[in-house]
Amino acid sequence: MMRMMVLAGTLAMTTTVLAQETIKTTLVSGTGRDREEGPAMICDGDIDTKWCVDEPFRMPYTIILDAGTATDFAEYGFVTGNDTQDYPDRNPVTWVLSGSNDQQSWTVLDRQENDRTLRDENEQEYRFKPAKKGQYRYYKFEFQKMAGGTRIQLSEIYLHKVGRTVVKTTFVSGTGNGKEGAAMVSDGLFYTKWCVDEPSQMPYSIVLDAGTQTAITEYGLVTGDDTNSYPGRNPRNWKVMGSNDKSNWKVISEVKNDRSMRDENEQEYRFRVKDVPAYRYYKFEFEKVWEDTRIQLSEIKLYK
Repeated sequence: MMRMMVLAGTLAMTTTVLAQETIKTTLVSGTGRDREEGPAMICDGDIDTKWCVDEPFRMPYTIILDAGTATDFAEYGFVTGNDTQDYPDRNPVTWVLSGSNDQQSWTVLDRQENDRTLRDENEQEYRFKPAKKGQYRYYKFEFQKMAGGTRIQLSEIYLHKVGRTVVKTTFVSGTGNGKEGAAMVSDGLFYTKWCVDEPSQMPYSIVLDAGTQTAITEYGLVTGDDTNSYPGRNPRNWKVMGSNDKSNWKVISEVKNDRSMRDENEQEYRFRVKDVPAYRYYKFEFEKVWEDTRIQLSEIKLYK
């Protein structure tokens, strides 16, 4: 299961996302009757409008979208509401996505339980890759649980034909050596990890080489293979910087008090960045972890 975040802490530089390469959908049906914040708002193409409902007796809340013809997609995206920061805990955390061609027989394509990817930020898109694909005309979202309470709000649901592409990187430098040294974050293996506890060297750093100047749209942090057994090692505060000479660095993302990364094994959390120029080198500086000073990650990924 792949989670995208940014996704979740305060991102200083996130992206207000408009749909790109999306499948045009129309609403078939959904939970809610309010005209201004009813289910039709979920696919009106305007992230300044939103679907907002609090009718617990009708849970799970549903949205059914019509893609017009049987088609598949690479990723689906949820866009948070225009006032989510002022009214937190309305993002979904547990949901099921199903596909159908007759609205009678439904096939489960993805299921997320207690996923904390979506953050309390306004008009931010968070993308997810379905566990299963197929050619379907109709797509049903069933939202079973929110971050807090029973009120849900989303401004848009997108179906993306094309997913993000991972950038192949090589390791340049980082804090820590050996079997669990910094080079492990770019070896392509989830079952190896970078694990270091050297407080005198904080902030811990990782520098990756994209091979050529590349503009990224998001990056992913993958938890270690035993994070569930050894909690509190996920990063809490960090910065991401770009450079073309490894001397002059420009901050492209800053995260503080991130709560999206959970103490689960080998889970990826993606973080969006806004209008990033093309850089060859990317540096991550991890300033604080959740408990003590030991950090661990299995991979750091860049996406374009």
